[in-house]
Amino acid sequence: MTKSDKKYSLNVPYVQAIIDAGGLPLCIPFGIEEDADQLTNTIDGLLLTGGVDIHPHFFNEEPHPKLGEVSLERDQVEIALAKAALEKKLPIFAICRGIQLLNIVLGGNLYQDINAQFEGEPLLHSQKAERHQASHFVTINSESLLFKIIGNDRIAVNSLHHQAVKDVPNVLLLTAKSSDGIVEALELKDYPFCIAVQWHPEEMAVAGDEHSKALFAAFIEACNRFKLSTSNASL
Repeated sequence: MTKSDKKYSLNVPYVQAIIDAGGLPLCIPFGIEEDADQLTNTIDGLLLTGGVDIHPHFFNEEPHPKLGEVSLERDQVEIALAKAALEKKLPIFAICRGIQLLNIVLGGNLYQDINAQFEGEPLLHSQKAERHQASHFVTINSESLLFKIIGNDRIAVNSLHHQAVKDVPNVLLLTAKSSDGIVEALELKDYPFCIAVQWHPEEMAVAGDEHSKALFAAFIEACNRFKLSTSNASL
């Protein structure tokens, strides 16, 4: 979510993709980081969405000249929510900014701007095509949960970012890359359900892409399993 002119905003496809998959979306405001533990007791899963850049102070760097808009309010609440969700082993689905935030929470860092900092020659990761259209390919590790859900080791995805995951902490598995070497997907080791992707499956899902719809269906299924397990535990 973003906050400007005293309004919250969230792209409709995030909400619609959750509804289409059978979930009930709940949008969380800024400023409730002190209540993150209580709030995560009331939800069955956490979707970390795309949005503005993450402030580099959260991974111990100074701002690069190519750093874009940041929101400390958003960073603070999402970091608190992610930590609380991880502690409870809530299902987590992280998208674009979300994969970057999860990587930071678990000890990693970012390229503040791919074109300025990436060691190789990057693809066009801020596509000129419409948001729901595929731009480049990613290669998926056949041993990953992502592969089990999608059923393919190479798919075309959209691409709407200029920051990217740089160093991946040991607790995360790198499960997909683009041909230029940019990290495109991560999963948390020894965790019930935690998938993070750099592309925007919500945009592709509402446009009918089957791979993207499968990701949201798997997330909601994991949320339902979590709800059932916590309900049984309280009996």
